[in-house]
Amino acid sequence: MFTALNENGITVYASNFKATHLLAENQSKCYCPACGNSVILKKGEKRLPHFAHQKDNTCESSSESESSYHLQGKLQLYERLKNLGLNPELEPYFPAIKQRADIGFIWKDTYIVLEFQCSSIPIASIIKRTQQYKKANYKPVWILGHKHIKLRKGLSRLSAFQASFLTKYKDTYIIPTYCPKEQAFHFLHTLIPISKVNTFTSNCKLPLNTVTLKGNRDSFYDNFPYSNWKSLIRNQKNQQLHYPTKENHSFLRELYQCGLHPHFLPPIIGIPLKEGIRLATSPLIWQSYLYMDSFLMQGKIISLHKIHKAFLERIKRKEVQVRSLPSIKGDYRDAVNNYINVLLKCKEIEEVRPHFYKKVEDASLSKNNIVTKEDMFYKRMQKGGWLS
Repeated sequence: MFTALNENGITVYASNFKATHLLAENQSKCYCPACGNSVILKKGEKRLPHFAHQKDNTCESSSESESSYHLQGKLQLYERLKNLGLNPELEPYFPAIKQRADIGFIWKDTYIVLEFQCSSIPIASIIKRTQQYKKANYKPVWILGHKHIKLRKGLSRLSAFQASFLTKYKDTYIIPTYCPKEQAFHFLHTLIPISKVNTFTSNCKLPLNTVTLKGNRDSFYDNFPYSNWKSLIRNQKNQQLHYPTKENHSFLRELYQCGLHPHFLPPIIGIPLKEGIRLATSPLIWQSYLYMDSFLMQGKIISLHKIHKAFLERIKRKEVQVRSLPSIKGDYRDAVNNYINVLLKCKEIEEVRPHFYKKVEDASLSKNNIVTKEDMFYKRMQKGGWLS
């Protein structure tokens, strides 16, 4: 940390000390504003001057040590907010909730606490700290260290920890990340999971000196690679679902019991959805379960309430996994509703009265027309802008 308290309880900054490594014995001691324990000054050629707890001391508000990557990023973000005239506080401590933030500042009559998280911590800790800030009427903003993100051919392996940084910007889901080495933000957007492991991800890079709090763009959902998605879903249907895993075995057994075959599932099953990021389960699997539970019988009328109830049972049986998203309101029903709306748009179902639906008649699929039907469907989806 960059700040500490001296013996008179006054905030001091590590950058103001001239010692090379530790505070000299004859100097005034410095203390952590959170736990009250004495701290030592560290100042070398490669790392920024900062205070650190001694090895034997534990601090509730500082559960992980700070790397040079974290210290540099925190200071760069603080300086940028200063340049924007926002009068930020560096490392403010809140005694009522026993929590210290990286940066605090006021924006539009709201006190915002900024957390730049560079080390992996339990999601439960992120949830707890988020709830504590909100309870104290502070708005938490979490920024992930960009070093955690690995992008390859438009795909990222989005872990549960990384997904927990998901937030909303102008009705768009994004993960804000920052790289102190590049001195640039990377806003990950159009985050559409295609499997448990891989998520379609686009990246918008903005240099720190160009970023303001007024926003830098209106929409992120552009140029989604529908053809790539279609190819990967087709590969899942033909090959990956046949891999010998417990999840695949259970899914295929139920699929066959319903008279369905993975190779000939309709194109509407396994589609990209904006709200799909709420679920960690492959869209091909969770959409199949929803389809089998609610729309397998043609002409059967079913209520939205029953659709939600059946899907919740799948979650309880752990056949569908929901992501933990501390900064996002809503739940699994947002993903279900998104899927239903697309089914309505493509006329796979119809709303016979408010919140009551039935499956419409459709042509059967065979190995002779499945590819043609899929091509036509995805062209309609892209043209209709159903993802946005």
